[in-house]
Amino acid sequence: MREPSAAGPRLRYLRADDAAGKRDILTAALHLFVRDGLCETTIRDIAKSAGYSNPVLFKHFDSKDHLARHLFEQCYLGLFADIDRALAGESGFRAELRALIESYLRALDEDRDAVLFVQDNLRHFWPRVAPHVRSSSIVGRVHALLERGRSAKQVTDRLSLDLLTVGWLGILQQFGRAWYFGDFTGKAVRHREQLEELLMRMAETRGRQS
Repeated sequence: MREPSAAGPRLRYLRADDAAGKRDILTAALHLFVRDGLCETTIRDIAKSAGYSNPVLFKHFDSKDHLARHLFEQCYLGLFADIDRALAGESGFRAELRALIESYLRALDEDRDAVLFVQDNLRHFWPRVAPHVRSSSIVGRVHALLERGRSAKQVTDRLSLDLLTVGWLGILQQFGRAWYFGDFTGKAVRHREQLEELLMRMAETRGRQS
């Protein structure tokens, strides 16, 4: 595979009151977790990349798992906020779908490590996240969008909305991975129109055979 595409990070996982050392540790850890994998990255790797000793890391986090779970929650909430805000700003099924896709692609362009870390570690962390994170469901927002599309007669009633939700999210997530490795050129957002067409073809009512 080719080298990952470059993108300027937005760093939504950092808080304004985070100490400088904590910010350096979080940024270094996220990059290593995405590049090398969660299991393969050690505390020593993170501390070395951040330019600190191991004790400085433990000043902020009890363990690597604590650090990784904190990162996951912050990255997930940042992505959820983007999607929630985009959907709230539109009315009508197609406009909302367009906003959903664009918000995801812009998140990739602005903070790709955060998005990919969420995608690749959802199964590991979701059962253990805080209740307020679990209540912020991206799956729920997409499912609700498809329900509105079905009510507007723009989404087929021949397929389960649960399956359509999984299919839509799966396509967006797989695109994100392929884009990361350079299989799609340029900024992620430039592929919005084709992704919109693809997702609509999965969900549309016309042309379905009995």
